[in-house]
Amino acid sequence: MLKHSEIKLFPKAELHCHLDGSIRPKTLQKIAAVQGLVISDDLEEVASNMQAPRTCKNLEEYLTCFDYVLPYLQTETSLEMAAYDVMEQAAEDGIRYIEIRFAPTLSMRNGLSVEQTVKAVATGIAKAEREYPVYGNILVIGMRSRVSQEIVGTFTKALSTKNEKIVGFDLAGAEKDLFVRDYEEAIEVVTSHGNVALTLHAGECGCIQNMYDAIEAGATRLGHGIAINGDEKATAYMAKKDVCIESCPTSNVQTRAIDSLKEYPMREWLEKGVTFCINTDNKTVSNTTLSNEYHLLVENHDLTTEELRELNQNAVSYSFAKKELKEQLLSEMTDFTF
Repeated sequence: MLKHSEIKLFPKAELHCHLDGSIRPKTLQKIAAVQGLVISDDLEEVASNMQAPRTCKNLEEYLTCFDYVLPYLQTETSLEMAAYDVMEQAAEDGIRYIEIRFAPTLSMRNGLSVEQTVKAVATGIAKAEREYPVYGNILVIGMRSRVSQEIVGTFTKALSTKNEKIVGFDLAGAEKDLFVRDYEEAIEVVTSHGNVALTLHAGECGCIQNMYDAIEAGATRLGHGIAINGDEKATAYMAKKDVCIESCPTSNVQTRAIDSLKEYPMREWLEKGVTFCINTDNKTVSNTTLSNEYHLLVENHDLTTEELRELNQNAVSYSFAKKELKEQLLSEMTDFTF
């Protein structure tokens, strides 16, 4: 049986990690101190405010944890520190490549521009890359609580920076049925650009049609996709499509998308040819690491060494990284011996 220590050593890749949901509590204290903002000296108290209950009423309750963090992420320095922290965590967990997603508009309360938020996050990632054996890129999020026209502006400004760290775009937040149809204009900004890709949160809390719509709109990856669990027709459809599901097991239990990790459809998806990879979603909100997510699959679904390799190779293959980096990472994964 795979040991946690072996999983940690394996060169992993993660595609679904939210910046504001993954900052370590001790780092948030430092971020607050730099700005002269009030925050508790009690690390456990800070952590409890940043972590969601093991089971929430729904996705909306899970998302309330972000309300505590966001007031501290309204400066370039704070965003840079946050990005560096998430990269540092990734390196410590044996992750070789990570795509960090964030929503610029959530850090613009005190006057920052989209361009400034992007530069700050990119700077934090680049700083960590110089110090640790990990590569990082950015996924820019448009919040589904905002109207499409506003997201068009956010995406357009982000693209105008021509920052090489921006490799993809996403729509996130509370998921309404048929949401894709409300954001066609914003999605078009991405799909018509050519140099960036589209991943959408879809099927996180029950609407399979959102997954179909997201693929039709041009998404090559889907965040969560747990809605197809138990639906043979939808599972077969996903197996035929050249699309990767960004799976987040612990998060899905917390939001009650599934009742327990035993119900996670890992075996069914592997057997039926659904392409997926494993992710944390939010390292702090879900109090987890990528190694921990894999170890939970070992305990609950007898994940093997070759399945660990396969799922990480899926992550690299469907990442939005450059071809040369993909080839390097795939080679590392193939050559690794347990």
